[in-house]
Amino acid sequence: MSNTPRLAVVTGGASGIGEAAVRRLAGDGCAVVIVDLNDERGTAIEAELRSSGVSAHFHRVDVSQEAAVEAFVAEVLTCHGTPDILVNSGGILQNAVRVLQADVKEVDRLYEVNVRGTLLMSKAIGRAMCEAGRGAIVNLCSLTTFRASAQIGYALSKVGVKTLTEVMAAECGAQGVRVNAVAPGYTLTPAMQARIDSGQRDPQAVYRQSALPRFVQPAEVAAAIAFLCSDQAAAITGVVLPIDCGWLARSAYLAYASQPD
Repeated sequence: MSNTPRLAVVTGGASGIGEAAVRRLAGDGCAVVIVDLNDERGTAIEAELRSSGVSAHFHRVDVSQEAAVEAFVAEVLTCHGTPDILVNSGGILQNAVRVLQADVKEVDRLYEVNVRGTLLMSKAIGRAMCEAGRGAIVNLCSLTTFRASAQIGYALSKVGVKTLTEVMAAECGAQGVRVNAVAPGYTLTPAMQARIDSGQRDPQAVYRQSALPRFVQPAEVAAAIAFLCSDQAAAITGVVLPIDCGWLARSAYLAYASQPD
């Protein structure tokens, strides 16, 4: 058995769920490649992990740009070999807006980053994984993948990621590559905290609608990602796993007009 650590590429790896995934996979013994547009934070995480003995490399990449993605993947393959893991966590959020007032330019940008970026990175690294006959890809979906949401551009993008996950799982399984997704609920990332602080998110509304009345923690999503990338999930592909403190279950339960006393 090889002693070479597994190689994990994580987009959006300089903050939030992506950063948590980087830290969890590094803690599990992986070498990590951190992809983000935040140079300052990305290089800081790289330096911190390296100081603790982890093989960590930061790359500034705009995942929505095909040439940039292809150049990055070519460099990874040359310098490090074929990744064992790809986590597509790079993405952008949206505040609530009615469809009739939606800014189509914002919707386009959400598609470019959340869907196109996931597709481009999955395509480039997925090819190498299929050639190697191994690999695990985990994409980032959302509660909006399953339920109607006033974040129309974001919701459309996350439904698209679900479909991409299922199609790639069907196509790449015979080559030994598994493709899954996680669907985090309201997760207390720095971006979420900023929206709470600005009054754009109401924590009490989250608590009331969740079976477990709290926010999901980024490390909890990272734990699920690590599981889906592990040999323990060897028979799992094409699924979207909610990690939502029971928001999907309780919000549906509370929607019924008849409630127990």
